[in-house]
Amino acid sequence: MPRALAAVPDLERELDRLYGLPLEEFTAARNDLSARLGKAGQSDAAEAVRGLRKPSVPVWTVNQLARRHGVDVAALVEAGERLRRAQQEAFGGSGADRVREATTAERAAVRTLTRRAQALLRDEGRSASRQALERIATTLRSAAVEPNAARLLAAGRLPDEVDSPGFAAVAELAPPHRTKQRRSKSADTAGKRQAQLRKLQARVERLERRAGEEEERAQRAERAAMEARKRAEQARTEAEAARAELDELA
Repeated sequence: MPRALAAVPDLERELDRLYGLPLEEFTAARNDLSARLGKAGQSDAAEAVRGLRKPSVPVWTVNQLARRHGVDVAALVEAGERLRRAQQEAFGGSGADRVREATTAERAAVRTLTRRAQALLRDEGRSASRQALERIATTLRSAAVEPNAARLLAAGRLPDEVDSPGFAAVAELAPPHRTKQRRSKSADTAGKRQAQLRKLQARVERLERRAGEEEERAQRAERAAMEARKRAEQARTEAEAARAELDELA
């Protein structure tokens, strides 16, 4: 009598659990899931799961935000969808006002979630450095405007940066609400345009950030120069007083 295969794990539920675990438990749980899939005869799924990378701290934080602050993440996903639609309309020569409105809503949602992330990291005893928070904000912003990533973001199951091989792997493995649609030429073109828009938007934000930093640096330099002038004037006054005292004694 042939040996019965082990029960096939519910991949959707298992992946949901996997990305909700503390970061330190991810690797062991991933390997365990891969092994159980292999024993159940799901060799392809087992190999795909085995290839999943441990999320970075920013990606892990984003997944925890979806689980702990789902309303705020849902607001970001909605804003990202509005922005995507508005951008498509703008390519047709209309809807510029809607692009600005959607962009404002998307940025507000990202700011809210970045503050949430800062508190979450501190509560977990992790570093909430400026660099870490910038990576979290970038991950949130990128995921919100990419349909497959937005679904994974809302589910708290982002595996990696949106443009990384890790993201593509898990999106293929078990995307929430699976749909099989043939991409049309127009959809491909729209996707390329959206990707270009995301790159341009990211560049604008980097340049705005750099401009803000340079302005802050200039303000610090101006304050330092003002203080130096005050010290120079004080030293000059003291020197003149000392000169006068020397003249009296001479």
